[in-house]
Amino acid sequence: MNHHPKMTFFPLCDLHHCPMRRVMLDESASDDSQSFHQCQRRDCHRIYRDGHGYTDFANGQFDRSRSSARECSICGGTLYLAEVDRARKVETWECAEIACEFTEELASPSSR
Repeated sequence: MNHHPKMTFFPLCDLHHCPMRRVMLDESASDDSQSFHQCQRRDCHRIYRDGHGYTDFANGQFDRSRSSARECSICGGTLYLAEVDRARKVETWECAEIACEFTEELASPSSR
């Protein structure tokens, strides 16, 4: 599938529910992706990559053993955690593809 991610979207960390910031990847680190979103918590190595989902990035390497990705049931794109309603204990996941408006709500892991 050709990935056409939205130009502006704001994923939350799937572990801490904190905002993530866009980070440019050094050319020498990887040819996979030029940028990704990284959790803003100092002690967190969690990232979100367009077309790949969530994983850890430490010491210049992607740790695929901790990968987690949700696939859009409409277009096959990768979903990102867009919102957490702590009162209702619900997570809202949205598709990162530019032409897709898919959204789903799931019970937060803390409510299971």
